[in-house]
Amino acid sequence: MCNNLPSHANSIFVNIAVIGGGAAGYFAAIACAEANPACRVTIFERGAAVLEKVRISGGGRCNVTHACFDAHELVRHYPRGSRELLGPFMQFGPTNTVEWFEKRGVQLKTEADGRMFPVTDDANTIVRCLQNAALKAGVALRTGARVERLVPMPDGKWQLWLT
Repeated sequence: MCNNLPSHANSIFVNIAVIGGGAAGYFAAIACAEANPACRVTIFERGAAVLEKVRISGGGRCNVTHACFDAHELVRHYPRGSRELLGPFMQFGPTNTVEWFEKRGVQLKTEADGRMFPVTDDANTIVRCLQNAALKAGVALRTGARVERLVPMPDGKWQLWLT
């Protein structure tokens, strides 16, 4: 169970800190916040903007996933780490990704080569989806917050040093 801790003048207390405001960081933060609504989840992004690579991926259309729905087949496309990826792909693969976006109102289409894009052909559709899902889940965002180091504390918690 998460405890909501008060913040002090020069510090912020969070239960879950996600370092990086890219697609993976957003997805991790959303998953944590949805699974643990009482937790304070914060994304720390060193840049001024988030999800910048999502905006330019796929030529500005955002290649969300690939239409390869068999985990054993999918890992064959990853020559390094295929054994390590099989478990994660079986737990959350392209089918789950498609369902996740559809549940949030984003329809995807499959192109002839198997790449999947939003039907809008606009990466901003994915950006808005991730931002809205994070907002709805209560995820906080700190931009311009570069994590300089992580320090383990005696009580098992971590202290983040920001620059």
